Amino acid sequence: METKMGFRHKLAYSFFNLTAYKEFLRQGLGKSIFYIFLVTIIFSTIVNIITLSSFNSDISKVQTKFINEAPNFTLENGVLSIDSTQPIYYKHDGQTLIVDTSGATTLSALSPYNNGVYIDANSITFRQNYHTLKTFKFSDFDNIGANNNTFREALSIFKFMYNVTLLFIDPILSFLGNLFSVFLILGPGTLIISSIIGFKLNYSKSCTLSFYAMTSSILIEALLNVAEIDIPEFYILYYIIALIYCVLAIKKIKNIDNSNLNVTK
Repeated sequence: METKMGFRHKLAYSFFNLTAYKEFLRQGLGKSIFYIFLVTIIFSTIVNIITLSSFNSDISKVQTKFINEAPNFTLENGVLSIDSTQPIYYKHDGQTLIVDTSGATTLSALSPYNNGVYIDANSITFRQNYHTLKTFKFSDFDNIGANNNTFREALSIFKFMYNVTLLFIDPILSFLGNLFSVFLILGPGTLIISSIIGFKLNYSKSCTLSFYAMTSSILIEALLNVAEIDIPEFYILYYIIALIYCVLAIKKIKNIDNSNLNVTK
């Protein structure tokens, strides 16, 4: 096998070429960390761009609807007042927003809905799965004032900060999370497995192997996020898949070494 492998070769080989794992070990821990850094940045960025496309579209719709339809309002001294004599109902994607500062309704207006938010002159209440989660009183934040202009500005700031977070901060956090997974979980696990199989690796090489072995887990996680599929306790499956690759790679390397010994005899 060629000892010089580019990133794309390593990415492909980590999935289906178990023989390549012997070369991965030879190249050392430093290159494996750089490899997983690139993998994490690429996959997390792709997923986040897709997420942001949907998010930005939804926020833009909210901004447009707010500008065109929202009545004037002010939040001052812990009291919300809205330029509307009728309760406001807004439904979107299974969520219901009810705003009423006139006193014509009560919190019970939210009862027929699974998920929603109820806002009156003095508080805001969040509801999920037919259960009231939390009520916040505006009087607890009486030093905060708001109106249509400040709300529009807040939406724009929130949109900007969310984009920055997903594009620049989240990939770095994901990379740090992968380092944690390998050094504290997969590395020690691979070390134990190698001892059981009878092909002893030191801690450094166990971690090196684990970084490449977790590529499939990262890809599956990315695909699930794009498809918006939620698998309970997926992290368990994440580690199992990575460890399976470690087992297969160790057995392959062991067989290669045994074959070389037989040839030289």
